[in-house]
Amino acid sequence: MIRSARADLTVYRWSERSLIGRGDVGPVTTSLEREALLRWNSRIEHLVWAAQDDTGDLSDTAPGFVYLRYGHEAALLRKVPARDPHGRSGSTLTHVLTGPADSMDLHLALAACRSDWDDWLPPRARQDALLDERGPRGPEDELLPRVPLDRVRALLLQREHLLDDLDTAALALPEELLTRLAEALMEHPGAPLTVVGSPLPGEVVVHALAELLSQVVVGDWTFATHEESDAARELPQFVFVRPDATAGLQGTRRRIDVTAPDGTDGPLRGHAALLVRLHRRRGRHALARLRPPLPLTSAEQVQHWVEQHSVAPGLLSDLTSLLEAAPHGDLSPTEAAYLHSRAALPRVRLELSRLTDGHLAALLHAWSPFKPELAPYPQVREEIRLAAVQRCFDAAAAVAARPARELEDVLRAAPPDAGQVRGVLGERLELAVRRAEVFDVVPLLSCAARIGLSRAGLDDLTEVLVGRFSTTELIREIDRISRAEPERARALLERCAERGTARGRRDAYDVLRRTEFLAEAVDRMAPQNPARAVQLYGLLLRWTIGPRLGPRAVTAVLEAAGSRPSPALLWALLDGCRRGRAHRAVVAVVVDQYFRLQLPHPADRRGPYPHDARD
Repeated sequence: MIRSARADLTVYRWSERSLIGRGDVGPVTTSLEREALLRWNSRIEHLVWAAQDDTGDLSDTAPGFVYLRYGHEAALLRKVPARDPHGRSGSTLTHVLTGPADSMDLHLALAACRSDWDDWLPPRARQDALLDERGPRGPEDELLPRVPLDRVRALLLQREHLLDDLDTAALALPEELLTRLAEALMEHPGAPLTVVGSPLPGEVVVHALAELLSQVVVGDWTFATHEESDAARELPQFVFVRPDATAGLQGTRRRIDVTAPDGTDGPLRGHAALLVRLHRRRGRHALARLRPPLPLTSAEQVQHWVEQHSVAPGLLSDLTSLLEAAPHGDLSPTEAAYLHSRAALPRVRLELSRLTDGHLAALLHAWSPFKPELAPYPQVREEIRLAAVQRCFDAAAAVAARPARELEDVLRAAPPDAGQVRGVLGERLELAVRRAEVFDVVPLLSCAARIGLSRAGLDDLTEVLVGRFSTTELIREIDRISRAEPERARALLERCAERGTARGRRDAYDVLRRTEFLAEAVDRMAPQNPARAVQLYGLLLRWTIGPRLGPRAVTAVLEAAGSRPSPALLWALLDGCRRGRAHRAVVAVVVDQYFRLQLPHPADRRGPYPHDARD
């Protein structure tokens, strides 16, 4: 049985003698073993003091939160002002949750900042009980139970949708302020930052920054939402203080004073503004498509990354977001102008080639019906349909590959232009010729039929095949196609006959001999239909030999047809040579065939009569 991750809980408050033996604000109850308690206390004891001064009713004071990471471990602190047993202010009540960092991640920490911890804390450790003096008070108390993190995650991230609440709250963050903060992170990735006088709670600002840049620049994304000063040692990456807070003397933290006038724009201010606008307009999914393989570590890397994704002056975006927004009329003037320009087409093709079949099918569906919003972008519409047809053909031609059913279904609802499909088939043929590959057209013709191409369009594809394949290859294709789609094979034969006498027919006779002049293929194309079979053989003769059948040609055909030619072939030969030696040669075979069928020769051991039949 796999046990879920659990976190340890420690409560800090004023005590005459805490668990570490001092009379001060210290741990009074915990689920940690003593060695682990001492280790964690050395890390956080300078951070467990009150987040703000005692002003008014302490029960109405918002708590402060601290999120820290130490390698594979993490800690989350909630601090609320409290009074000591003598009623003096300036004390604090702090809950400290410690556990594995992969379970106590940034999302959990931010959601916890917006939740009521009493919903999941053990009863003896809840804030209400402790502030009412009913909670544990000293080292004599028994150990607290550990906290099941899967239950906490479900409560914070699934049931209450607290991250969605943070998304909504982040919309109130002024764009100019978010740009200033983003610029600071882009200029010095991972560097500590103090925000002075933030108009919104610290967790809201950190959430907005993380949504924007956590996958772009390095950083541990730790935070303290409400501190009296940023002068303490080993503070998190982000610290939020009041305007009257004491500044640290070390000077290692960059400070952005929201209440002070903004300074001169840095070289990355414009890039930061583009990034903020993209996130505000397109959301986190658009940024996820742009993120680098690894978080960036320098301003130079950030500069290069932004320039790489700047599709036009003043436009930072990925093409997929624009293509998804266009059918809804949700493009800014800059975005619309870019998508309308011919310069966008190469990027559109590249972006479409990277999409999954399902994503491309959804995009094709959105662009298929005529909408006034899409009227300015006819070239983009054609590129999407072309990409879908190419994807369908590639899937159909691949060995042991599944057809692209999603794309085929969308195309069938609004069939593509026959010329576009013909062009795709022509490209595939040329590629096969250059690579000297065997090209199987059967699955491609089947695919063309499945995506709704009209009969006339399918005939056009047949014309492409006739023009590109040699006579030998065409005969092989007719034989092969007849096994799966007899009607399509018949259409190909008719088109070949219309083209006239085949070039290289001597080479073609090798194939005709092996197939006994396409006997089985004709049977498949004209099952139990002698008249149709005669017609097909006539087409085959006119294509491979010509309208006039001389003695040599008839001899060659009969040789290729084997010892027992098809009666339909013999009839077609008689129709093609009504007199002369050629005609007499065919009649001789017909007579021989008749006697073989009706009156077997006595020398034929397979006959039903005895050898001595002279009586």
